[in-house]
Amino acid sequence: MKLKKSPLVKNLSLSCILLLSVMLVFSTSSCTKESITPPATASNTAGTSTKSMSITGATAATTGLTVPSAATLNTNTFASATYTPSGPVKYDGVNNITISGLSITAGSGPAISISNAINVHITLCRLVNGTNVDAVGIYLFKCTNVTIDFCYINNVSTGVYASTSTGVYVASNQMLNMRGPAPRGQFVQFNNCYGPGNKILGNRFENVMGQSNPEDAINIYRSNGVSGNPIMIQANWIRGGGPSKSGGGIALGDDGGTYQTASDNVLINPGQYGIAIASGTQMSIVNNQIYGAQAWYTNVGIFAWNQYESSAGCSIITISNNQVNFTAAGGYQNSSWNGGNCGTINGWNNNRWGTPDVNPTVLPSTMITAQ
Repeated sequence: MKLKKSPLVKNLSLSCILLLSVMLVFSTSSCTKESITPPATASNTAGTSTKSMSITGATAATTGLTVPSAATLNTNTFASATYTPSGPVKYDGVNNITISGLSITAGSGPAISISNAINVHITLCRLVNGTNVDAVGIYLFKCTNVTIDFCYINNVSTGVYASTSTGVYVASNQMLNMRGPAPRGQFVQFNNCYGPGNKILGNRFENVMGQSNPEDAINIYRSNGVSGNPIMIQANWIRGGGPSKSGGGIALGDDGGTYQTASDNVLINPGQYGIAIASGTQMSIVNNQIYGAQAWYTNVGIFAWNQYESSAGCSIITISNNQVNFTAAGGYQNSSWNGGNCGTINGWNNNRWGTPDVNPTVLPSTMITAQ
């Protein structure tokens, strides 16, 4: 995979996985998402905004707080939220600010763009209706300690796109219908993020077929956590994906990375795959529930396979205590696959593959309550 040169349109979504009979053979696609054979079976003066916005100063970001799971997310917070209309906002070189209570139509660019900033809290904002690939909900570049919580993001190319940042904490948000097109299309993507405190926790994410154009729901690209404080994707609800031939649920280790963990997430019909390890070291998939109904683009529930052998290693992998019920395009159960080039996979025999306990009723019929 190759990166586009523009920093805003970088994205490395997981390569398409091709099924050939009962054997799995894979073909990588470029980040521009060229057509693949389907399964065979901006800068301002520091502290100055380009648009009016509600800002309160000297409020440190809350990175590292314990948050509720998506199951217990306080929906009353969204029901009682009030918003002030605003144009898109853009900040460079600010410290210790809170952006709160804004309703922003993204238009042709990011609804909120923050660069070279420290201690930022973005909360209780409504970010909607982008018109092209650059129109992400929140764009972060070279930021430290950013908390994004209780925001509603709908109908943008990508919900949160964080590049070259550390301490990015995305928690208790609701996002609906990521529109892409590729290389965008994620609810959250970390690109070259690093250090402790990078977490995606307790969010509700949903794509409705025909109203969205998603790639990976969550993509972690060339990003590195630290020992004892990995990049954590935990307790999120994800429903809906496809029909992308390359997109799916949660992609760890996209073109390398270290210390990344996906745990306690629920994924229902997330696309062509559920959760994947594409390369990297110290990667874990633990205690997740994944369901995929048969569709022409579906492939495999969980897999580990180093797609980047020429540039990245794949080792110290744990896949354990997951419950997966995933049907491939050919109509057969295909809940797991070990590509054989990531070394010994710890916990592989402790998973429940093909369990009927995981089905669409695991998640409530109404998941997104914000508007």
